[in-house]
Amino acid sequence: MQRIGFIGLGLMGQHMARRLADAGHGLTVWNRTADKAKSLRTAGAIWADSPSAVARASDVVITMVTDSAASEQVSCGAGGILEGAHAGLIMIDMSSITPDTSRSIATRAGAHGVPMLDAPVTGAPKVASEGKLGIMVGGPREIFNACLPIFRVMGGKVVYAGVSGMGTTLKLVNNLILGVSIHAAAEALVLAAKAGLDPQTVIEITSVGGARTGAMETRGPRMVQRDFSPHFSVSNMYKDLSNAVKLAEECGVSLPVAGAAREILRAAKSQGKGDQDSCVVMTVLEAMANTIVQPKA
Repeated sequence: MQRIGFIGLGLMGQHMARRLADAGHGLTVWNRTADKAKSLRTAGAIWADSPSAVARASDVVITMVTDSAASEQVSCGAGGILEGAHAGLIMIDMSSITPDTSRSIATRAGAHGVPMLDAPVTGAPKVASEGKLGIMVGGPREIFNACLPIFRVMGGKVVYAGVSGMGTTLKLVNNLILGVSIHAAAEALVLAAKAGLDPQTVIEITSVGGARTGAMETRGPRMVQRDFSPHFSVSNMYKDLSNAVKLAEECGVSLPVAGAAREILRAAKSQGKGDQDSCVVMTVLEAMANTIVQPKA
């Protein structure tokens, strides 16, 4: 088994690292908040004092951090992974970051003789705990092939997207669909409530036919029950849709619907709801419609 380092033990990283440990890989971990590593350390993971120390102890280092700035810091900053670079080391960045950042980090890693894959994921924490994530990978094909057994421990669907930066590009395209779908589901439920329909009937009828979406199936019941505990936060969805819009501008593509969904997410953020699940956009739409979505008695 390979020695794996894991950096970033948030909602998703905790479960992903646990999958690797349970598969028998020697695991060295680091997180900005050390308390989040307690359960993994109890299970046998080794704590390192810095990302560079993680790298020195590992054959493969995986990062799963918040954004592009955090990824840059843990990879290339003081005490970062590249300070601990050694022959044979591989970097896998599974964070949701911009394609430009991903390519930039890969270039700097290459200058240290370290190949890198960008491999963001799709799926909620429960999906991560079951090892059924979708994983989209960019980078050298031979490195992807070498790391495929690691990906299969964490993911049920692993897709090779192409050269460096294409994994993060595919992630933006995927999350564009998700963000717009959640917004559409929220709009439908608010309209149904305003028109006098039981929102539960919307959830039931859209479980079949062409209007069926994962967004309604997973978020619809939670919106009706007003459960906005974070699976994919407003702040993270806003970040990804903003990055998708930026990519579209660079490619000369218009994204009018994604742009509208991003503005409602911006409103939710301004209301202090950035840490709640992105389906909390329903409450912004409710305020605009002067109605409340709730099941009929």
